[in-house]
Amino acid sequence: MNETSALDDVERPEDSAEPNGLRVALGFFILPMLLVFGAIGVFLLFGLIAQEEKTVDEYLAEVTGGGINEPWQGAFGLANKLARDQSLHDDPVVARRIADALGRTSDQDHQVRTFLLLALGSVGHESSIPIVVEYLDDPDADVRLNAVAAISNIGVPAATAAAAQVAELLDDDDAAIRGYSAYVLGTLENLEAIKPLEVALNDQVGQVRWNAAVALARLGNDAGLAELRRMIDRDYLVATGELNLQQQQDAMLAAIQAFAMIGVEHAFGELSDIRDNDPDLRVREAARTALNSMRGPSLP
Repeated sequence: MNETSALDDVERPEDSAEPNGLRVALGFFILPMLLVFGAIGVFLLFGLIAQEEKTVDEYLAEVTGGGINEPWQGAFGLANKLARDQSLHDDPVVARRIADALGRTSDQDHQVRTFLLLALGSVGHESSIPIVVEYLDDPDADVRLNAVAAISNIGVPAATAAAAQVAELLDDDDAAIRGYSAYVLGTLENLEAIKPLEVALNDQVGQVRWNAAVALARLGNDAGLAELRRMIDRDYLVATGELNLQQQQDAMLAAIQAFAMIGVEHAFGELSDIRDNDPDLRVREAARTALNSMRGPSLP
């Protein structure tokens, strides 16, 4: 390999006509693990960047213009390294240094901001929350999206207080951001998110409503019951024309888990039918598990 890095031979993200990999994944909340490196089609770069492993110092030098690669390449390399190197998890020094580099990016460096936010999420130190929250209103949609992802990755209890700011994104112009924000609100264990999630049940985009319904269930609220029932109706899911077979199955699994959280009696008949007749084994087993775990003396 020559000294200029194999990334130089790879199409830059902004030049690609393909859909953003993160946005494709975020068409459905069932796939949050794809957030880590879905942004800007970077799946294509993993193997190449791994061949040129560098230290945190070297990657940060590139981010700030002190290396042979472009800043976005350094930021991506850093995010990739930190996702794989658990020894740096919860390191306050590394988190601070990434935050400092993030604060020095220009308005045009949306790719750099995106990857540095992912890096902060991978480090996962609580001190990063106030910094990440600042990017929830970034003018670039991908940056906002990955700020939410970073908050989700840092997780509770540190991120619980950020629920109010994340909830504001339920009004975002971007449906992917609204949907993923709803999903994350269900993980932050903050009951103040219930009211905005209830409003999100009226969103014009189905997958935003489904995110909100599942999030509410995770918070112990059954306001999304109607949407959850739709999510276990395979005929309805097919009729939407929005979901492939795998996504239909994933939607049903998520809804079944949600019913287990709020009480299987809300859909006992439907879940019993799914347990006995659904064509997908995973879905049948999920329904069986939910029914077994929630069955009480009043249920057959």
